[in-house]
Amino acid sequence: MRAPPLPSSIVHRSLWWALALPALLALTAGCAGDASPDGPGSDGAQAAETWDGLPACADLQDPEPGTCFFATSGFFTSKAPYNPHQSPDAYEAVPEGFTVVSIQHVARHGSRTLSSADDDDLMAQVWAAARDEGALTPLGQRLGPVLDEVIRVHTEVGYGRTTRLGEVEHEEMAGRMVRRHRPFLQALAAQGARIDVYHSGRTRAAESGDAFVRGMVREMPELEGLVEAGQASEATLYFSAAEGSEAFQAYRAGDPRMLAAVATIEEDPRTREMARLMLRQLFSDDFVQRLADGALVFSAAADPSDRIEDELDAAEALFGLYGIAPALSEEADLDFGRFVHPDAAAWFGYVDDAGSFYNRGPGFADEDISFAGARVLVADMLQRAEEVVRGEASHPVTLRFSHSQALVPLAAWLGIEGAYEGVAPDELYTYETNPWRSELVAPMGANVQWEVLRNQEGITLVRMLHHEAPIPFAEACRPWREGSFFYELDEVRRCLGL
Repeated sequence: MRAPPLPSSIVHRSLWWALALPALLALTAGCAGDASPDGPGSDGAQAAETWDGLPACADLQDPEPGTCFFATSGFFTSKAPYNPHQSPDAYEAVPEGFTVVSIQHVARHGSRTLSSADDDDLMAQVWAAARDEGALTPLGQRLGPVLDEVIRVHTEVGYGRTTRLGEVEHEEMAGRMVRRHRPFLQALAAQGARIDVYHSGRTRAAESGDAFVRGMVREMPELEGLVEAGQASEATLYFSAAEGSEAFQAYRAGDPRMLAAVATIEEDPRTREMARLMLRQLFSDDFVQRLADGALVFSAAADPSDRIEDELDAAEALFGLYGIAPALSEEADLDFGRFVHPDAAAWFGYVDDAGSFYNRGPGFADEDISFAGARVLVADMLQRAEEVVRGEASHPVTLRFSHSQALVPLAAWLGIEGAYEGVAPDELYTYETNPWRSELVAPMGANVQWEVLRNQEGITLVRMLHHEAPIPFAEACRPWREGSFFYELDEVRRCLGL
């Protein structure tokens, strides 16, 4: 399936990502550039002197490791916090005579804590060992209190749980949905129609559903009492592990060319180069070398098999904390960007994206095993929309909450531009040659929504939103009118092969 081009604003973001990695890597030997004034880890006008006088590296010609901080440009991959991609004010007008009759919504959970007690525990052990040996740089000395804060937040919130930011992402998303469809939802409330809520069965997905419902009720109190209690539906919202996923499980565990592609990227010499670059900002050269030699080994208390055995393991743990830090912004002010060199963030972001690309994204262009499981979710959305149109459903709105394991393959299966383009078997996924970025496809709170409309003549239209921006269906689908984002419901079934 192929989709028409996206709006230019999204295309420009993809081009920036494609160009950013080579530019950042070119800076490795010298001084790294700052992010934009509003970027993560930056204090804007105060970037030159922050954190107890530690200067910004961009202000120095040839900074010594550990004597300055690096404001990064992002590369949070699938852990990027959610932002809607378009204002409803810019939407195509609803065709005259049509009114909304159903909403089919599926979203990833909101921003969350670490899945388990590993990266925080392991890096705290590494930091303590370096402190005891006097092997911390000036910047490294500042890391310890921040690690303490990360551990404190996880102790209070819990591992694998939705943070306050994650709740806000869904509460605000729900409020915007209610404001877009207030007349429709008011009519449902007057009729006593019900709203279905489904989740994957995992706690953070259920929590995100609860937050979404809170946002709806806060915006429209008359909806209270009309929303069904959330139900688990692993078959549609965690299909990667549900019954029938055996082929996918075999692919993920042992497909030779997938494993070879991922290994090629992970074992690229630049991976260890970037690991050392990252760690030398925090620890002495001798300490980093002993990590690389395997002379220092650390095991997580919660799972002793989770270990740091070399410099790559340590860098991956640090990058894991860097990625999760934005999700903790309501619980703690971490400023974690100062601890990760932007070149290293760019490279490790690429490595992380590559794993998702092959494991649950578009993968290889000659097969669909990495995302085929999303068919069951799309079929459920379509079936429920059709039942509403036929007058067979008492629940015109269905809200679903899941994970990147569902939203990434869903976007690929639907042929969303920038989300479906696989690579040829003899090529490797790179930022320079492929537009796929998990931050654009499935950040925290990622969502796909179908708005179903009908007129008195019985014509039923569907508009699809991705991160709240109207987007076209796949190229094989013919819009209701040329250039429109509205498609007839029967045409959606036809072109998607359902």
